[in-house]
Amino acid sequence: MKQTPKLSLMLLFFCSMSLFSQFNVNNLSLETGYGYTGAIEPYYKGYKSNFSGMNHFNVGIRYMLNEKIGAKVSYKLDHFVNDPGGDLGITYSTIGVSGIYNIGKQFGLTYWTRDRVGVNAHVDAGVAFAYMIGQNDFEKVGVVGIGITPMVNLSNDFALTMDFTHNFTMKQHYGFDGQLVNADYEPTSGGFYNFSFGLIYYLGENRYHSDWY
Repeated sequence: MKQTPKLSLMLLFFCSMSLFSQFNVNNLSLETGYGYTGAIEPYYKGYKSNFSGMNHFNVGIRYMLNEKIGAKVSYKLDHFVNDPGGDLGITYSTIGVSGIYNIGKQFGLTYWTRDRVGVNAHVDAGVAFAYMIGQNDFEKVGVVGIGITPMVNLSNDFALTMDFTHNFTMKQHYGFDGQLVNADYEPTSGGFYNFSFGLIYYLGENRYHSDWY
């Protein structure tokens, strides 16, 4: 009789594992995007350029811990360049991590669209290596962002994305024009945004990804 509770727990465990195995899904994906980067501040407003344009690229790998929560490691490249001219500006090479939340599943969007349309929200944190154009110098800038990523399911392997992210910069000494903001080298904060289109490639041996299952 003393073995009965243990035996019951073991049977329950194996039954649960068997049931779970029938619903295995892929959790890993590769993602890339290209689009517009827009400088908000700081930069000298007297320039004819606003140092914005189609100069954003990103690539990353995402892992979903479950159907709603995941994490992502990414690399982003943003050029803020004087147009016309191109001799002033700054380039951000950012390495970061993101927390992902599938709000499409939270509010039933994937259900109502029969797994055709979904939405992920994300919070980002990273370090940007900021290189001033035409200068042999760079600085490290902290970048924190918040964004939303609508997704369109194309197949079991691919999905299209559209992303909008608002980024906040911390301890920034040089503006998006590549010029020193304060003569006394006091750091400041700033911001920029990204609007991009991209592609998701789902990895794994299972038929479905957790984004859609």
